[in-house]
Amino acid sequence: MSKVDTLRDIVYINGNLHEQYFITHGIEFREFFHSIPTPLANVLLLKHGYEESDYDFGVHLDYVENEQLPRLVEEDVSKYGDFCWVDFDESSSFELLHDEDLAALLYLGHYKKPLRTAFSHKLNNQFVYLSSEDGWFNKTYYRNIYDMNHIVSRVIPMKLSVTKQSRFTFLKKKLEYPPVPLVLVNTLLTLANDGLVVDLKQVQQTRKDIQIPIFTIGKYIDMEEMLHDLEESSHKGSFQATLVLNKKDLEWELIEM
Repeated sequence: MSKVDTLRDIVYINGNLHEQYFITHGIEFREFFHSIPTPLANVLLLKHGYEESDYDFGVHLDYVENEQLPRLVEEDVSKYGDFCWVDFDESSSFELLHDEDLAALLYLGHYKKPLRTAFSHKLNNQFVYLSSEDGWFNKTYYRNIYDMNHIVSRVIPMKLSVTKQSRFTFLKKKLEYPPVPLVLVNTLLTLANDGLVVDLKQVQQTRKDIQIPIFTIGKYIDMEEMLHDLEESSHKGSFQATLVLNKKDLEWELIEM
């Protein structure tokens, strides 16, 4: 399976609620951007290859303001290699940053972990987004950990739409599915500590519903290793379930096995 296929068909979530981050495979920046409950204000780029950003001579870092973010979202940011950023409210907050604040930001982008804390009261950032080959390996810190519920709620139907469309190329109308209810997503994310897989590659369809396998596989940092073990031991995790969309009512249900 190619990397493009795995990003489309496999969502892996490894959560650390205590430290307020999730490691994911299969959720790209574009999907993240369109799924968070509150739009991003502005983005301070720590590592990137974006050529249309602005530069602040005080902090010696590039940034993208709100009105320019849609252009960044349309970029293939995976080609940058590392793509790391934190959001911020106002560029005037850069003037509040001291040397130690800047050192902490550079440490974040380089080591993909915080020196002390992932969140700056001066920038008022809600996220720290740290990726290698965006979508392949992402580590994202959330000030409000429940923002991840909204992302999963919207990413699953978004990916299902793309998957179904690619399999049935004769369909001219874009398939759209409703978000997964947050209460069901919350149940799923309690399992992220055990390494959760949403397997869109194995979607089953009947006349009445669409069925997506859900299971745990364990905690991974190396996505090559995760995918290898997924092929070797698929559906052998400690938890197995099926996320079912009723076609008539367009309602989601989680059925544990």
